[in-house]
Amino acid sequence: MKNCGQRFHNEVGKFKFLNELIKVVSPKYLGDKISEKVKRKVIELLYCWTVSLPDETKISEAYQMLKTQGIVSVDPEISLDVTLLPSPSARPKNPVFDDERKSKKLAELLKSKKPEDLQEANRLIKSMVKEDEARAQKATKQKSTLEAASNSVKLLNEMLTHFSPEGSTDGDKELIRELYGDCDKLRQTISQLASETEDNDSSLGDILQASDDLSHVINSYKKIIEGAKINGETEEAQQRSSSGNKGMFFSNRSAALTLTVGLFSLGVYKCCLLCHIIVGYPAVINLFSLFFFFFFSCLRCVSGKVCPVTAYDKNGVRVLLHFATDCPPGRPDVLVMVASMLNTSPQAVRNVLLQVAVPKMMKVRLQPPSGTELAPFNPVLPPAAITQVMLLANPLKVPNSTESFLHVALHYRFSQSNVLWM
Repeated sequence: MKNCGQRFHNEVGKFKFLNELIKVVSPKYLGDKISEKVKRKVIELLYCWTVSLPDETKISEAYQMLKTQGIVSVDPEISLDVTLLPSPSARPKNPVFDDERKSKKLAELLKSKKPEDLQEANRLIKSMVKEDEARAQKATKQKSTLEAASNSVKLLNEMLTHFSPEGSTDGDKELIRELYGDCDKLRQTISQLASETEDNDSSLGDILQASDDLSHVINSYKKIIEGAKINGETEEAQQRSSSGNKGMFFSNRSAALTLTVGLFSLGVYKCCLLCHIIVGYPAVINLFSLFFFFFFSCLRCVSGKVCPVTAYDKNGVRVLLHFATDCPPGRPDVLVMVASMLNTSPQAVRNVLLQVAVPKMMKVRLQPPSGTELAPFNPVLPPAAITQVMLLANPLKVPNSTESFLHVALHYRFSQSNVLWM
């Protein structure tokens, strides 16, 4: 009874069980054959349960019946077991002691009488307390970041709703620019939080939702304030493209080098050298063409023996994950994947956003996608597609990493409604 909850108390409070106890003390059944010590213990238990569990009325009725029959004349003198009373607030469990290995080691050290073992136990306790403090600080930072993101998104959305190029004051425009800068910084922070959050953490959904909200409001800012399309092209650039021009130009090498920032951190040096070679040519290079030439020259091994995995297939929209057969040079712990999104529906797909989260022992980096919009399906032409390169680092060699730890979230606008899948 001490270690059981309400459900067990309900079972004890049923007549089916109480009748068996009554038979033990009643002279009509086993009362004359049972020792006084056993009968006294049964009466003490019934009295204790009557007082400690007032909601179980059948226990009280059974005890009163024994008093009516003269089997119990005086209430036994016992110390009431208050542990049977429902605990109003259980002591919160410290997650530090969830580490079975450390807890077991600490228990062994505390049992020892050697001074060096006690010193080691003291050091272990301090390290566990530091871990708990770090965990609490992380939770506090995560909560404050999510709150800041929510407030910034709401305020920027409200400012954009009432924005007018002619009617808005300079102060309003400056505030909108500041809010946009805050949202852009918060999106980077949120992405870092998602990569550091465990896959089974309940807060991961809130983090991904906050990232999605930030991306939406940033796209709205670019569309309303800067006059840009969601995929980053302006109306003027689209007109140049449709009139037969080559497209956007690189004014300097930094524009091309931004594509390789993620690869530098993962050690894919040959890809970076290839990017330098491409920028060295004087020819006019379209950014879209450079993106694919750059990556697919490095990742030509993606179309290998491993079949692509269908990660999403609804509304005529499919997301496939293609796996590279080889790792980048010098980085055997990095898995290269290409996510391709196809549209076979008669409706256009807009505001496409793919997000990936992995545990903190792993790292993931998404390169910029080829676009964020998919045209309606045309049976005469190949289906529209968006591709995005994904680099997954698994330095600890966690087995089945892509199957057990890869958390994918997809958001897009389809037929005048937003679709969010995780």
